[in-house]
Amino acid sequence: MRGHGRRGLLSLALAVLIGASACGGGDASPKPTPTAGSPVATVASTPSPPPSPVPQVTLTEAGRVLAGIISADAVLGAATPHLDADRKNILEQTRDGQEALTAAAFSSSAGALPHYTWGAPDLLVPRVQGSAPWFAAIVRREDMAGKARSAVLTVIRQGVDDWRLSSTSLLDVGTRAPAIVKDADGYATALGEEDTTVEISPRLMVPLHATSAEEGAEGFAAGLIEEGPHTTGYADEIARKRKAAKDKCLGYDSIFAASDYPVHALRTADGGALVLYALIRTTTQTIKIDPCASDFTIPPNVAKLTSDSFVREELRTVETQLYVSTVPAKNSGGPAKVIGYLGGITKVTVS
Repeated sequence: MRGHGRRGLLSLALAVLIGASACGGGDASPKPTPTAGSPVATVASTPSPPPSPVPQVTLTEAGRVLAGIISADAVLGAATPHLDADRKNILEQTRDGQEALTAAAFSSSAGALPHYTWGAPDLLVPRVQGSAPWFAAIVRREDMAGKARSAVLTVIRQGVDDWRLSSTSLLDVGTRAPAIVKDADGYATALGEEDTTVEISPRLMVPLHATSAEEGAEGFAAGLIEEGPHTTGYADEIARKRKAAKDKCLGYDSIFAASDYPVHALRTADGGALVLYALIRTTTQTIKIDPCASDFTIPPNVAKLTSDSFVREELRTVETQLYVSTVPAKNSGGPAKVIGYLGGITKVTVS
């Protein structure tokens, strides 16, 4: 009690001294009036920078979620015998294009999925996001033969705590992902679908890629997207196959379209964007002259997804393609470039 009393008296005395100093008396010297040239007049208060928004998804949470998805995929995918429950659990971890590719892989094989070894991820977690929380990661993936590629994964949350793998793309051999802008805490910057600070908005990148794949080097997208196997190369392939099909009394057509899956983009260090999206390719082969093309059999790469052996009128395949592309900054003058891809046939219709 004595200690408390002494501290109380000291506090009271200090308050009296501060009050007396602040109020002053009649004998106090008057304070100088600041002039334009005096140091007092030049002092200005610097506004504090606004605090950074609280991340919708933390780096810790993203790391935990990704580790869970990868470990569960490894355990369930390698399970022997491969039970229906294992497949169901794997599918429940996927959505969008990844779900379509995984379901097709199960339909075409009774065994387990290929087993991979994954490295430490480079997490790309946007600090500010839209309504559906998401993040991406670049991870080294090694197959059972020892071949390694860099994979770009996109993970999206649906519901309260239901995280699912939305896409997996493999960077082209010899290609490195661009540097992603990160703040002092390690968070990336997401771009909206209609962002205009880049040469091609993330949403517009999808139909332009489809146009490049269909029309080739002479098409509308010429010069906007760099030529390559996943752009103008497709147009060259379609022309060759159309000619070969005609010689066999078949009609051949292949079209590309934007999917209903989400489009995501992150700011790169050069002011551009890393864009993650999907395309849907639909290829139709039709018997034009019968019986000239009556021996049209199901190709081996399609046979696993259908019980039919012969085509009577038409064979239609749908391919899900997951892409990673870079788009340069606005007015940079350079083209966009496809740097990663993973895809496969996910639906077959025979008539």
